[in-house]
Amino acid sequence: MKLHKTLIASALAITAINAHSSSFQLNETSASGLGRAFSGDAVIADDAAVLARNPAAVALFDKASFSLAATYVDPGVDIKGTAVPDILGTDFDISRLDQEGVVPSAVIPAMYFIKPVNDMFAYGLGINTNFGLKSEYDTDYAAGSIGGVTDLKTINANVSGSYRLDEHLSFGFGLNVVYGEAELVRHSGAILENGVSLPSVGQGLPAVPADTVVTKMEGDDFGYGWNIGVVYEVNENHRFGLTYRSEVELDFEGNYTGLGTPTEDGSLAVDLPSYAEFSGFHQLNNEWSVHYSVMYTHWSSFEKLEAYTDDGLVFSKEENFESTYRLAFGATYTVNEDLIFRAGIAFDESAAVDGNRSISIPDSDRLWYSAGATYKLDKDTSIDFGVSYVNGDNVNVYENDAVLDELPPSLNPIVGSKEWGFESEGNAILVALQFNHSF
Repeated sequence: MKLHKTLIASALAITAINAHSSSFQLNETSASGLGRAFSGDAVIADDAAVLARNPAAVALFDKASFSLAATYVDPGVDIKGTAVPDILGTDFDISRLDQEGVVPSAVIPAMYFIKPVNDMFAYGLGINTNFGLKSEYDTDYAAGSIGGVTDLKTINANVSGSYRLDEHLSFGFGLNVVYGEAELVRHSGAILENGVSLPSVGQGLPAVPADTVVTKMEGDDFGYGWNIGVVYEVNENHRFGLTYRSEVELDFEGNYTGLGTPTEDGSLAVDLPSYAEFSGFHQLNNEWSVHYSVMYTHWSSFEKLEAYTDDGLVFSKEENFESTYRLAFGATYTVNEDLIFRAGIAFDESAAVDGNRSISIPDSDRLWYSAGATYKLDKDTSIDFGVSYVNGDNVNVYENDAVLDELPPSLNPIVGSKEWGFESEGNAILVALQFNHSF
């Protein structure tokens, strides 16, 4: 029973780790933002999608605005095996660890509405996603106890209001409701598919097919948070924005089932981290503007994971993530009143440190290369297009097999290394479309 519970907790831990990975602090809030690598997004306010970044920027609108966006993400995450646990021997076919397309493609939707009430007050409603991930390995994947299906979805609904103090300074405040769903499936993998004989201690482990489900979890929860912001306008051509979003706790509760055990209740609390963003925008002349952003995410608050069942604490793991920065710079060129081009570049820092990476989407530093355009259909309606190529560093990942980790410590000298080794490469292509209308 304890093996089953700890496998559940381990699977949950993998989800939480990757949900808190910088790779899955989703920036895909708009097509206009994607086209400039989200540089200046907390203050540009060229459409209603600014609501996702800074509630104070709602004050920059003089009429009602609506934006509807969708971003298509085509990841290219490939895994290659480099090492296997000693118990599998030197004859094990290490190519069984190789898998391409670990992360399936996805569409990320978003919708925003802003309404000025008078010259001083405006409000807005936004629905988008700030965190999410999915990775999926073959059911008979050799490292099945640490691979499998890892699926986390979140939806953030935000209600915000802004107040213009004077011609230079505006403040904003928002409330967030976050709904999250998680699903995890783990398999026994290659460790036990031929059984294990340990004659020196008079013990053995029975044969179990690699695609045997050893744990499955489904759960959901609502979490709540808030965000604040400020915009300072030097003049009509130069302005700055600063915003902060609080952490949100999701206490996933649901059903846990495993190999030969009944369904039971369990929970794992996951704190989606707080973050702050500073942005600047400068209109240099009638054609050119530049914009930039610095985002700081407080990953260092994520120190450990603890999972519980009805019997109490069944899993605790130190994580010690590092806080990260995201730096972005871009430029916009206005061809005429109907056509605008933009481009941007960004550096996105990894939160995971060596020793804490996971094949359920290993995190790494990334560079964004982005471009986009806006075309006006008429004076109140426009369409945005954005595209980005995200180039992630190659990283090495080492993880202990979850089944071997639960063997009695007395067997460690016999079992030897329990570690799987991998090389991971993670890139992505993002394409977004957006419809905007003012009235």
